Amino acid sequence: MTIVYILLFLVILCFFIAITVTCLNFNKAANNSGQKRDVIIVLGYPAKKDGSISPILRERINEASKLYHEGVAGTIICTGAAVANIYIEADIMAQALIELGVPDYCIIREKLAKGTYDNLVNSRKIMQDRKLNTAVIVSSPWHLRKASSYAFKLEIDHTVEKSKFPHEYLLIGIGMIYLYIYTQMFINILKHYQSRKI
Repeated sequence: MTIVYILLFLVILCFFIAITVTCLNFNKAANNSGQKRDVIIVLGYPAKKDGSISPILRERINEASKLYHEGVAGTIICTGAAVANIYIEADIMAQALIELGVPDYCIIREKLAKGTYDNLVNSRKIMQDRKLNTAVIVSSPWHLRKASSYAFKLEIDHTVEKSKFPHEYLLIGIGMIYLYIYTQMFINILKHYQSRKI
């Protein structure tokens, strides 16, 4: 039984080391805290197979709508292509925002991005074209560190705002999502350092 406890301790220790290394290598901007920004960037997430809004996407949309109605920014970029199914994430988000009282003319649909990095590259291009200098990036809590670190690399002047955890998700499910995202980021760090050695 002692060996099991030692192994469990080592696994937990490795996990915390990986989280620490990831947090040190992926910077995250400050929370927006009501600051005025030029644009709200809402990062996409797949809709359900029938085209209805998934719980994670719903919470991101709700947060973006809230920020818009609080006057944080008058423009929203909805960014995301059809990644996991035939439904374009930007269109799903835009329609939901309109239903929440955001005027269509305030919404920009970015329909080509197939991942977080593309979301931000394409949003930066839109910002440059429209002379929008500052952004607040809206995404799920577990996704913001990754998104914000990309925004720093792309030199986007930004803050972040986290959406709520979907009430349908159990705590263990949210923990698994964090574990998956942070493991991906840690693997990317290892790949980056490995490629520098070659």
